[in-house]
Order: sequence, then C-alpha cells, then structure tokens
Amino acid sequence: MGRQAKATWIGEHGGAAVTLHLEPAGLQISGERRARVPRDAWSHVEAADGVVSFEAEGDTYRFRLGPAASAWAKALVTPPPSLAEKLGVAHGETVAVRGQLPVPELEEALADATRVAPWEAEVVAVVVRTEAELESLPVWFGECGIDTHVWIVHGKGRESTAPGDNVVRSVLRSAGWRDTKVSAIGGTWSATRYSPAKAI
Repeated sequence: MGRQAKATWIGEHGGAAVTLHLEPAGLQISGERRARVPRDAWSHVEAADGVVSFEAEGDTYRFRLGPAASAWAKALVTPPPSLAEKLGVAHGETVAVRGQLPVPELEEALADATRVAPWEAEVVAVVVRTEAELESLPVWFGECGIDTHVWIVHGKGRESTAPGDNVVRSVLRSAGWRDTKVSAIGGTWSATRYSPAKAI
C-alpha cells in the first residue's frame, strides 16, 4: 500500500490541496494538482517548520504536512524494502518452494535462503499456475504439517492465465486460511501471504 497523507502543495501561485502517495516506485500526487515523481529522481530532502521539500528533475517541491513533515522526510530518504525483506527471507531464513518460480525477481529474492522440506521451513512459497494446483493446496498443507504463514504466488491482471487473487482467496478461506499480506512480484505475478486462522 505505501504511505499516504493530505498536504498542501506550496507553489509559485499559492497552495493546492493534494494527497501524497509514497509507493516503492515513487511519489504520486493527486488532488488540485497532479504529478508523479520517480523515487530515483529526488534529492536534497529536508523538513522544516512543518514543510517537506526536495529537488527533482530540475524543480523544487514543497509540501506542508505539519507535524508529519519529519516522518515524511525520513520516509523519502529510506529505500523501500527489497522483495526478500517483504517475503521474510532477507536474513538467512529457511524456505520451502512448491512449483517453478515464474520470474527472475522471485528467484533473486529467494537465492540466499536455504531450501528445506516444507515442514522444516520458516517461509513457504507456493506457485499456483492452474486451479487444480490451487484446489490441492489445503490437502498438501495438511500432509506436510504446515501450520504457519504461506506465500501463494498467483496471477495478476487480465493477461495472466494463472488463478488470480479472488480465486485463491475463495479456495483458501474456505479451508480456514486468511490472507494477511500482499506483495507485488513482477510481470503478471503477485503474492499473497496466508495464515491459518489459529495463527492470526
């Protein structure tokens, strides 16, 4: 989701009421004025007197955020978490993988994690390419004794032929699992973390 806040964009012609959306790719500004600023474009981020300012692509941006200004300045200069961090495998955790990883981004995120059996893993990642694979998961979870969080890697968008988030949610919720977190993966793939109801 990312950070979001109401702000006043301070410009040459006065203030404009806007909403700031800070996402991994950059800053999206909506409201009375609109803009998109890529994350790698801004520099000289400062916070003073309730105003956050930075330079990007030859322009100076100034937003009045009040008491939240310092937190926003810190967020702007803090790199977004890596995919490995989002999945919980950034610090040498063990992982079990079911299915072929669909994109290089996911392979890179899991590259440094030690592969183990599902019942020994701290993180379980399952790739579902067909509805049959999806529907078999609750039984597989039971057979493997999995009772912790599981990342389901599924299709995203109309171009994907793999089951999407709605189908995955329907099948797993019916089996007593609940979605607790979402992470973009890459291309036509996304991932949702599911937990057994007793672990939430």
